[in-house]
Amino acid sequence: MKKVLSILLVLMMLVPMTAIGDETKTLDMFWFTDGQETAAMLGLIAEYEAANPGVKINLIEVPFEDMSKKIMMSASGGEPPAIVRTTEGITSNCKDAYVDLADYIDNIDEVLAQFMPSIQSYFVQNGKVCALPTDVTANGLIYNKTAFDKAGVAVPTSPDNIWTWDEFVEDLRIVMEKGDVQYGLVIDNPSHRWSTMLYEFGGRFVSPEGPAFNSPEAIAAINLTKQMFDEDIIPKSTWLGGEDPNSLFRSGQVAAHMSGNWMLTNYRDNIKDFEWGVTYMPIQKNRSSVPGGKQLAVCAGSGVEQEAADFVKWVTSQEPNKKYCEESLFISPRLDNATLDYSFGSEFFAIFANELANTV
Repeated sequence: MKKVLSILLVLMMLVPMTAIGDETKTLDMFWFTDGQETAAMLGLIAEYEAANPGVKINLIEVPFEDMSKKIMMSASGGEPPAIVRTTEGITSNCKDAYVDLADYIDNIDEVLAQFMPSIQSYFVQNGKVCALPTDVTANGLIYNKTAFDKAGVAVPTSPDNIWTWDEFVEDLRIVMEKGDVQYGLVIDNPSHRWSTMLYEFGGRFVSPEGPAFNSPEAIAAINLTKQMFDEDIIPKSTWLGGEDPNSLFRSGQVAAHMSGNWMLTNYRDNIKDFEWGVTYMPIQKNRSSVPGGKQLAVCAGSGVEQEAADFVKWVTSQEPNKKYCEESLFISPRLDNATLDYSFGSEFFAIFANELANTV
């Protein structure tokens, strides 16, 4: 008997202490990357793991175009990841695979109130809290400062003195004449970008009563757009051909580019022959932008739903999100992170954030 007890004691000494205590829980996290945000997220994961030694987060990179399919295949196969990075499209496409975070976060209404109201429909669908946002994008106006200065045309410097669309178009004509540029404006082809102009005119694609594209407001936006094409203020080749608005703007041939905040690092790195900046979008009836961005969702059936929800709540809270957005050069979706200290272009990001804050 003593011999048996001795053997048992020896075996117990060989068993790792982690097996006797709390078992470490591994959370697989599907992740696609746009740039330097992966390094920022890995830094936050390391910080969280240090504070929560019972949790390990395993970041698995998945190509963006494969993300929806990968999520649904993993879920249907009974091996879903704990956490997935999503966009509004991926959130909508795969919403049945996610838990309702209201079931795992006690103060969910307080948490949701911390984010911009204009983006809530992207991650709260039919009353289900499918995800929480990590960053947000905005449409806005980037301009050729060298051309505007040469033409003697001042751009708005605060929300109190922004152009109307008629004033903006008239100033574009002056810059084309005197600023040594061929075109006044380029607008990225996706309807997402032009819709900013539609909303500024008070128009909508649809209303509660049905299609609204033939409203007086929508027609006014369409007519002004057509007028700019007819006058070659906007080059037809960007919408009717294959010419890239970004390349045209980088070439110095265009006075302004209606695009998004994701272009800032592109232009920082690739424009060497002229100065550029960011100014406020024109107003007609409303100020507006069109938000986009990324979120984190928790998958059902992973067995670590609570641990995953705890991490998502933490990483989207004020201080971790501030660090993530500053390091990634992203706009924060949080109301209390409206002003951040970026290593580049803080004044530019502030204008894009202001556009979102005034979106109706």
